[in-house]
This record gives sequence, C-alpha cells and structure tokens, in this order.
Amino acid sequence: MDWRRGWQRWSLNPQSATWRKLLLQVHLWVGLVAGLYILMISVSGSAVVFRRELSRWLMPRDRDFSDGLPVAIRLMEWCVDLHDNLLAGSTGRMVNGIGAIVVAVLVLTGAVLWWPGSRRWRRSLMVPRPSNTRRFMWHLHSALGFWSFVLMLGWAVTGIYFAFPQPFEALFNALATDPETFERPGEEILLTFIRLHFGRFGGLSIRILWVLLGLIPAILFVTGLTAWWQRRL
Repeated sequence: MDWRRGWQRWSLNPQSATWRKLLLQVHLWVGLVAGLYILMISVSGSAVVFRRELSRWLMPRDRDFSDGLPVAIRLMEWCVDLHDNLLAGSTGRMVNGIGAIVVAVLVLTGAVLWWPGSRRWRRSLMVPRPSNTRRFMWHLHSALGFWSFVLMLGWAVTGIYFAFPQPFEALFNALATDPETFERPGEEILLTFIRLHFGRFGGLSIRILWVLLGLIPAILFVTGLTAWWQRRL
C-alpha cells in the first residue's frame, strides 16, 4: 500500500518527505516569532526557583517589615508576576496560556523533526565536539531538544493548565467512571507535571538543577536562531 511505502521511506530517510519540509518551516517561524517570549519565560522561571528559600532567609518571623520588604524580595515577586502573568494580571495569564500552546507546538514539531532516520538516530542523541560550523549548532539544538522533550512538554502542558484549567477539569470529569472516588484518570499525570514545573521535590541540589534546566528553552532558542542565521549567511 502507498501509505506503507511512504512510512518506510520516511523511517529510513525522513528528509525526503515533502511534508517534513513544511513542518520545518512551521517550527522555524513559530520559534523565531515566539523567541523573545520563550527567552523571557525561561530566564524568569529559573530566577524564581529559590523563591521560598529566599523568603525564609530574608524574612524571619520575628522581624518587623513595617518599613517595607527587602529589595531582593520585591525583585523576586516582580519576577514571579512577570513569569506567571506578564505583569498584566488575568490578561497576562491568558496570554501566557497562548504562549504555552505555542511552546507545545514547538516541542511536538521538534520531536517529529528530530527523527533522522532508522540508520542515524543513535548519532542524533549525542552532541559532537564544539566547532564553528552550522552543523554543530544544529546537532546541539537537536540533541538538547530530544533529551529535554518530557520536561519541555510538561512545562508547556502545565502552562496551558494554569491559564485554561476548565478544559482539563472537563476532561478529567468525563474520564471519571466512579463518582464516589476522588481519583480521576489522567489527573495524577498532570500533578506530576506540576511538580516537575516547579521542582517541588528533593532538596537544595534539585533547586540548583532546576535553575540550570530552566534555561534550556533559552538555549534552544539561541542555538536554533544561530543555526538559522548561519544557514542564511
């Protein structure tokens, strides 16, 4: 059958598929348009990881704050509001939800574009030695996107949920078969993604790791932009 031959051809040599070239353009231009937004969300998300710890360090219960909060706390809360609501209240939260949908599109299209073929996929898991070539930036972008796929998708899904929880609740209620139980199918997966979103598990080492991992979207934007610009040159 034609679809079987097409599937086999794509699995061996995906670069030959016409639809892949179209998908690449979608991934490219969506990433370029949303790049500054992704950069801002990435950096601000890493900045607020230590929010709770900073509050405990700088705001002990026996201290009087009638003269105002410490500058570091005010700056942290500004970053939180920027990350959550884009400094624009409920409107900013809605825009953030739309941005999360855009990120989900980038993550899913990137996962499809990552597939290099059944004979070369193992090489695409590794990053080559640093060099000034366009291929290095492309391989770095591709490998980093593969290894961060679950985390990136989780951030995107939870970002959508924070802005638009109603569709998720409706889906969980529709999947629930026992009205007397509080457990709904799929809800635990979402809660796991939420814990991953904030890094709310483990100790100090996890917080430090999450600061670094939070910069992955920014690195993906920079490497993707660099590879595209080098190609244009």
